Amino acid sequence: MEKELTAREKFKEILDSTFIKNYDKPENNKEKIRIFCEKVQKLKPQKLFRYRKIDDNNNFYDALCKNLITTSNPINFNDPFDSLIYVNVQEILDDLKNPRSRTKFKKWLEYNPALVQSLQAKQKSILKGFLNESDDKYRLNIRVALPKIEKSLSHIITHSIDYLKTYSNIACFSETIESPIMWSHYADSHKGFALEYDFKNYNSPCINCSNKCRFAHYDLLFPVIYSDERFNAKDFIASYFVQSMFTKVPFSVFVPIDDDLAIYKILLRKSMDWKYEQEWRIISHCNTKPAIYKKPTAIYLGVNMSTRNKNILKDFANKNNIPVYEMYIEHNSKEYVMNSKQISN
Repeated sequence: MEKELTAREKFKEILDSTFIKNYDKPENNKEKIRIFCEKVQKLKPQKLFRYRKIDDNNNFYDALCKNLITTSNPINFNDPFDSLIYVNVQEILDDLKNPRSRTKFKKWLEYNPALVQSLQAKQKSILKGFLNESDDKYRLNIRVALPKIEKSLSHIITHSIDYLKTYSNIACFSETIESPIMWSHYADSHKGFALEYDFKNYNSPCINCSNKCRFAHYDLLFPVIYSDERFNAKDFIASYFVQSMFTKVPFSVFVPIDDDLAIYKILLRKSMDWKYEQEWRIISHCNTKPAIYKKPTAIYLGVNMSTRNKNILKDFANKNNIPVYEMYIEHNSKEYVMNSKQISN
């Protein structure tokens, strides 16, 4: 009998098999995105938990009062491998050395007639020669230019890593409330608390955002994929390289992207060492911090929380009609298991 896949394994299959090419027909992409989001929606658990620590400035309380879910950039995460791409430089260079790579370049120029028209006569002549020269001459010219190409590639990889680490805003959640490690790592050694949220019918605020960026179509709550290998970001680097070339051009340049989901395939992949977190992420690509407002459905108090902080949270919960649970350890049990019991509402 074939083993049934977990929700996380099903999501990996869905994500890895979906490719949104920005140069395809809009109606085809719209349907692909609809199907993708519909499948992901079915995988969402009823409840997700967010572990929090209590800071001295009472920022935690301010966020609670506003029903605000704050986000952070991957550069601030405790895992240096988080959102870190793997790039096989030799693979990229081998592609570039292949004369057939010019076919893709020709296609790119077709998308940008304004760019071609903006070139000077000498530049157009060089470009024409590059596209029409023999395969042997092309290989020779690439070989001569290789040191400069490698230097540029190294620069672009560094920039793209910085971009991924600082551009995306992420809020992290877990499927479990009973993990001693999670309470230790993310709730100040059990002195903090955790919030429960109902995400079963969650829709991203991006859907109704006036900015209408290219990621607004997606339902932006996804499970993390745990893997022994980092994501091969060869195609992402290629697109990023082209985009970086034309940041200062005074007109719009269309960059064909083979996989609009590549950024999620990077941001949602972590080492198997972190599998115990059972993590889900809300991902936003807004230039400003995204405003994620959602009322918690329950509050859980850590076993080492001070009486003062317990009273603050219980008082808040009573005023806002939110159930409160207290984590505890069953001393008569020989298992390393966290338990919870409801103490109010």
